[in-house]
Parts: sequence; structure tokens; C-alpha cells
Amino acid sequence: MNDETTEETTEHIYDDADQPLPDSMPGGSPDPYRPVFDPTVRTIIYVVCLIAQIVSVVCLAYHYETLGATIATCAGLLAAGFGVAYNPSRTN
Repeated sequence: MNDETTEETTEHIYDDADQPLPDSMPGGSPDPYRPVFDPTVRTIIYVVCLIAQIVSVVCLAYHYETLGATIATCAGLLAAGFGVAYNPSRTN
């Protein structure tokens, strides 16, 4: 094995440990996360999506692949959409 090759590959590893975290950047702290939907609505959506995911697994177990995959995809997208929707101009 060539020692030059080993030195070359380890020499180009990027280490971002010395990069500042976003909260420690000059200019103050970033705007706080302000969700559009209140916690009750998000919890209901998450529970409904969890039940839909369980239904999709049952569909897949009984060889309804298209239906199971569709339910799983839609439930995941719906839960993700409600979880990350935010409004930066919202005050509460």
C-alpha cells in the first residue's frame, strides 16, 4: 500500500467543529419558531397520521401494495407539512 495515497485522503477531510453555531453568530439570535397551528391541532394530525401509517402497514401485509404505499406517503407528507409550517410574522 502506498503511504502517499493514505496521506492524501486524510489531508482533505473537512472538519466543521470550529464553525460557529447559528445562535452564537453576530447580529443577535434568530427569530423564534412560530408554528401556524397550535399544539392541539398538530397533536391531532400526528395521531391521525400515526393511525394511517399503521393502516398502511396492514395494507402492505395483505398485499395491497399500491394502497399501502399511497397511504404511507400521504400520511408522512401531511404530518411533515403540519410540523414545519410556520409564520415568521406571527406574534404568538
